[in-house]
Amino acid sequence: MTETTTFAPDDWRSKSDLFRGEPLRQNLAVVDALKGFSAEKGVTIAQLAIAWTLANPAVDVAIVGARNPDQISATAPAADVQLTAEDMKRIDEITRSEVPVGGPSPERM
Repeated sequence: MTETTTFAPDDWRSKSDLFRGEPLRQNLAVVDALKGFSAEKGVTIAQLAIAWTLANPAVDVAIVGARNPDQISATAPAADVQLTAEDMKRIDEITRSEVPVGGPSPERM
């Protein structure tokens, strides 16, 4: 997603202020910072996201979607990524400036 991304008229994001202007720019900056951190760790941003999920002590499993076998091959190594307490702190610092985004409930779609 970039600042020039557009959504179909029937996509709820096309009507959301969270997906344009300053909120979008802020969240894209967070994603760029996370990409930089994931590169420092030698993993993809998708692997970092999955490892972050699995590092949460309340989580036993991450359900990861994929559209093709290559995506599964690309994200499966995340199970072996060990994030340190310092890594988790850094991710928290990076995401502190995010703009929370939520969509409509499935009943409203």
